[in-house]
Amino acid sequence: MDEKKFKEAYAEVAKKDKRALAELIVEYIDPQHITQDIIGMFLNTRALKPGDALVKKVRRGVEIRQLVPGQTTLAQQFNLKELVTYNIDAAYAEVSHNEWEVESGEIGTVDSMRRELIATLNDFYMTKVMNALYTLATINDSKNFFYVSAPITRTTLEAAIEYITDEAGAVKAVVGRRTALAPITKFAGYRIPIAAEVSSPSTGIPVPSALEEIRRTGWFGQYYGCNFVALDQIYDNPFDRNALIKDNLIVVIGANCGEFITYGDVRTDEWTDMSTAPPTWHLRIYQQFGLLFDAMENVAIIRVDKP
Repeated sequence: MDEKKFKEAYAEVAKKDKRALAELIVEYIDPQHITQDIIGMFLNTRALKPGDALVKKVRRGVEIRQLVPGQTTLAQQFNLKELVTYNIDAAYAEVSHNEWEVESGEIGTVDSMRRELIATLNDFYMTKVMNALYTLATINDSKNFFYVSAPITRTTLEAAIEYITDEAGAVKAVVGRRTALAPITKFAGYRIPIAAEVSSPSTGIPVPSALEEIRRTGWFGQYYGCNFVALDQIYDNPFDRNALIKDNLIVVIGANCGEFITYGDVRTDEWTDMSTAPPTWHLRIYQQFGLLFDAMENVAIIRVDKP
């Protein structure tokens, strides 16, 4: 099916059958793109294919010379320097069950189980990235570390944003648990006034559009020129419910601090083990990935502890 016909069929299904649309999305969208959309909010991401170079390189600068009329000009070759080579890891998730119960639909459809495996893989990638960023929180004496008693304050947040903006050139996102970021809604709708506007400079000036957004949605889109990504908690499983994302750490991520790559597509294996009676059905997905932080000075950690 060519791209035009696919788009027409996609639009037709979207209008008529939402359930079929969900199945279509799972069937046609490569899961690695969903992973990249999530992590791409705060990291550079790439989808590599087998055979692509796993080396991050940089070109050295080009020299500018003064031109003297009539001279023979000199050429300079590009000098490439290999900064780092990726170490590729692989992640997988696998489930198995009595084939009779799978066929009866007692534990759900095969598509629903495949979607759950993909969602679990995405959670794993998210946790992997956040845990790497959290390592800065153990270096209390670094310039990248900020500490404040809960709740987060305007002064501490803006100081961290200003530091990373100066260090990295721009802040890509401020990321944290929704509970840690929620107190920002109390001051995100106000701006600091100039002395001529109020008698007390500590009195904020309301910003009607921002206040209305917070009133309607309970959240804010941007603050101090930065995008904020509020993460819902991820648990290891529904029974033990061990939290995988730190509740008290807010990460201010600058531009070009690191990169997340996937190496090849998400692969799926499905088979039946006939050595048991009844047979045992298996489903497994797996993918190779790499994670690199080569400019951790472009990341700041705000630790918000309970008073």
